[in-house]
Amino acid sequence: MGNKKIVGTVAGMVILAALGSLYLTLLGLPPRVDTRPHEALGEAMARETLQQRGPGGRILLIRRDTALYQNPAAEAQIRAFHRALRKAGATVATTTPVKLDPLRVVSVPSADFHVLLEKASESDVIASFLGPPVLTPGQLAKLGAKRPKVVALCIGEIPRQTDLKRRFDEKLVQSAILNRRDVASAAPASDAPQAWFDHLFLVATEANAAELLSIPERK
Repeated sequence: MGNKKIVGTVAGMVILAALGSLYLTLLGLPPRVDTRPHEALGEAMARETLQQRGPGGRILLIRRDTALYQNPAAEAQIRAFHRALRKAGATVATTTPVKLDPLRVVSVPSADFHVLLEKASESDVIASFLGPPVLTPGQLAKLGAKRPKVVALCIGEIPRQTDLKRRFDEKLVQSAILNRRDVASAAPASDAPQAWFDHLFLVATEANAAELLSIPERK
């Protein structure tokens, strides 16, 4: 009887190994994500957030919801963001996870962003890893002159799809991180997050937004 159990166990292990080998043969391993650029983004978001926060202000985080669908890039950004805040002795007061539709533009529903802006004080700062607030005329009117600080990650197509220049004009964004359009082909010499940030990204503010956002794409 004991021998039968051993044989059955070994046979089961052989079957599992065969299935695993077949899976890897047909589908292969998932592509590895180079986390260095994403860690650089997380650190830069933390740095801009701390610069924009007023005395006694809270940090309110908006991030992609990865509970159901994992996103290694987004998770690396958030880990680096929290790590950089901890080094500076700061923490996130509230986190708003947003479920994203993969077929739609990366953005936060205007009603959700409007609620956060209304609840935040002008000393608070909202760190949005999902682009800037895009409010309706009615929501803007209801918000009035109140403008809590917003730091937004605006890489990829976000600047054009959400008219980022207009968000600056509406005083809805104080700092935004963009892709560089003149990236060199070679990787940076250093693996330091700042080196990767300087290589791939830049910071837009109200002072330079018009210039940065008017540069045509390279052909």
